[in-house]
Amino acid sequence: MSENDQSAYLEEAAVHKRTAKEISRQLDRLESVPRYFGDDFTEQVLESAREARRGVLKRAKDEPYFGRLDFQEEGKPEAMALYIGKNGIEDEQSRKLMVIDWRAPVAGLFYSFTGGEDSASYESPDGTIDGTVHLKRNIVIRKQELQRVVDSYVRGGEGNATGVSDEFLLYRLGENKDNRLRDIVSTIQAEQDKIIRGERNTALFIQGVAGSGKTTVALHRLAFLLYQYRESVRAERMIIFAPNRMFLDYISGVLPELGVGEIRQTTFADWALNRLQEELKLADPADEYGKWFAVGAKRPSIEAEKNSRYKGSIAYQSLLDEAMKRFEESFIPPQDYHPWDGATLRAKEIRKWFYEEYGHYPLAKRKERLEGRIKTLVGDGVGQNPQRVGPQGIQKERVRTSAYLSEAAARYVALRLVHASIRRCKVTGLASG
Repeated sequence: MSENDQSAYLEEAAVHKRTAKEISRQLDRLESVPRYFGDDFTEQVLESAREARRGVLKRAKDEPYFGRLDFQEEGKPEAMALYIGKNGIEDEQSRKLMVIDWRAPVAGLFYSFTGGEDSASYESPDGTIDGTVHLKRNIVIRKQELQRVVDSYVRGGEGNATGVSDEFLLYRLGENKDNRLRDIVSTIQAEQDKIIRGERNTALFIQGVAGSGKTTVALHRLAFLLYQYRESVRAERMIIFAPNRMFLDYISGVLPELGVGEIRQTTFADWALNRLQEELKLADPADEYGKWFAVGAKRPSIEAEKNSRYKGSIAYQSLLDEAMKRFEESFIPPQDYHPWDGATLRAKEIRKWFYEEYGHYPLAKRKERLEGRIKTLVGDGVGQNPQRVGPQGIQKERVRTSAYLSEAAARYVALRLVHASIRRCKVTGLASG
């Protein structure tokens, strides 16, 4: 450990000791208050608030915070050390925040700031706050023990902090591997934070490949909305639909870890059945399982069912391969291309580019290459003969280029329609064809 690292560790150890002491003091005080189980509404509300605070302090006791950001507001004489945690912790005597909730506006700087000497800013209820980041520090505290201190940015320091940040991210991601989804408040990346803190009254679609963190980001966004708009958004008015109960079990720990445990999580089928009460009952899946897991002659053949079974067969794969082959062979329109009157690009030449020169690329990439080449040639032609082409000719060229290149896309749509019709057909008809 270098001298600077040792100094940073000792500094954070002292801060952690003071914070832990204050958390324990507040928790002991609340635990000393007898639980109320009576009927008085006012006392019930007070007890509910005390119980919620007990939960916050218990979670904070093991890991009060995970990051530090030294931020100097514009016009202020010095920077202030801001400690970021899952929940806000206030010193009851001085009324100063010891830990800032990760969902607070200023905490967004911890996620969005990636380095550099330029000024930084965040949006507060009072408007934009400008200032300077002097230090960004990642801190690992586990079971009330300070384990690691890593500076990912020091203003005026040497070197690039990207490697340090990546190393720390891998370290955190490698911790506590189990079969449950966990919160990511200490490792949220700038792109994820942008989604989490997005505007409330807009439709938001999160797209990504399997395992890219879509569900995790969505759950953290729920926690953010409940914090940011707590006067108008209620957890009991939210619901999470999952594809099945196994998935619900997988994600069940995230929101409670973030202090949000009141949101209902269910499947659409369970929710619908609950709403419909006795009006509808689902068929017992045991009969279907028994049929498909039967042994020998009792098990039905693939041709005995609709396409849902057929789509997993080699026959269906062969059908798709053949359809894609026909699609590729007819991708280029047979006619010549005329960008404007008097100019012609032969279909034979275009086919040569597509099937020979770009033949090693996937279809989508080939289309991009071909489109770029045609547009380059057309642009050169316009540049060499601007008077001959004229403004109207340029406009026609744009329309014709779009129409010519979109013809292949239309063929693709037609193929997709064929696939859709296949999904509606019976397997026996497809097999015989």
